[in-house]
Amino acid sequence: MDHLKTIITSFVSMPDEEYDQILPLIEKISLKKDTDLLRQGQICNYVYFIESGFFRMFYVDYRGDEINSRFCRPGDFAVDFASFVTQKPSLYYWRATEDSNVIALSRSAIEKMYDRSVNWSKFGRLIAEYSYLQINTREEMLHLLSPEERYKTILEKESHLLQHVPQNQLSSYIGIKPESLSRLRKRILRR
Repeated sequence: MDHLKTIITSFVSMPDEEYDQILPLIEKISLKKDTDLLRQGQICNYVYFIESGFFRMFYVDYRGDEINSRFCRPGDFAVDFASFVTQKPSLYYWRATEDSNVIALSRSAIEKMYDRSVNWSKFGRLIAEYSYLQINTREEMLHLLSPEERYKTILEKESHLLQHVPQNQLSSYIGIKPESLSRLRKRILRR
């Protein structure tokens, strides 16, 4: 819980008694590896805070291929904001890639906190903005960078992915085929 408090107060400062209002609303969930936190077709009614473990957000394309859109590690928030806000079915899966523990806040709990406190409302806005920036950054990477530049960006800014994500999943994340990623890695290593 201390880690959650540290993350929350890094976005917005609030007195302890204001932070403590959220404690009775928290749900703790433990998941085994390869368990879905959210499935395609379900409505996302929770914002999750990753305490331990690792998750990938992916969709299944028209060919049946899994395309990774995001990865989350401890200290990250996981939510399908489009589904959460619109209350429409999610197009994504959130799957644990290792045994994991998360803290879940329901939509109704979050709305209660927004009504109780300007700080909690501000925190919600800042988390939404942060999530948007993550999505936008990946979108720009896919559209504006070459495959080699995308891989180098991963090496520079998200090197933790190399320890947690198999090559076939990493390749879908950066928008290339696994064999292309293999050739690209060899070419970069030779330099």
